[in-house]
Amino acid sequence: MRVATVFTGVAACTVGAATQVANAQDAAHTAARHTSKNTGHAIADGRSYGSIRMNAGCAVNGIDAHWLHVSAYTGLGDFPYQSNCYGYFGLWNSPPGVGIAAQCGGNNHGLLVGTTAAGSKWSTGFGPGTKWRLLNEAHLYGIFINSWTGNDACGLGPYWYE
Repeated sequence: MRVATVFTGVAACTVGAATQVANAQDAAHTAARHTSKNTGHAIADGRSYGSIRMNAGCAVNGIDAHWLHVSAYTGLGDFPYQSNCYGYFGLWNSPPGVGIAAQCGGNNHGLLVGTTAAGSKWSTGFGPGTKWRLLNEAHLYGIFINSWTGNDACGLGPYWYE
């Protein structure tokens, strides 16, 4: 609960300044706006602030390439990894029990937070990019996107069965 409270506080402090930037981007950079062809939500907790959106299984379906891609670990079924994509601006709360194996920034800037298997808190910033970064953390609690720039796109994740 402390992680969520701390993260919400950090996000709230960041949101004030970032909102004006995001609103300016919406108005000035229509070419860089996110688009979506899928509205699936297999692993979803929900948006807690802003216009942030999530699509499940996006990398394998070849959609939302410019969004932040997260290789999430659910431990469910025959295919325990799933590629979730996040776009637009705001804070997304990840449900309990979801881990993060890797991430690719696409054209996004922001912050990921969670805890390790031992219960230690972790956070890491991300920026635009086309390469996947391995994280292998036990719990992902929140995703905050504060802006996006450029046209970087992500391909399939590091696990072939996403």
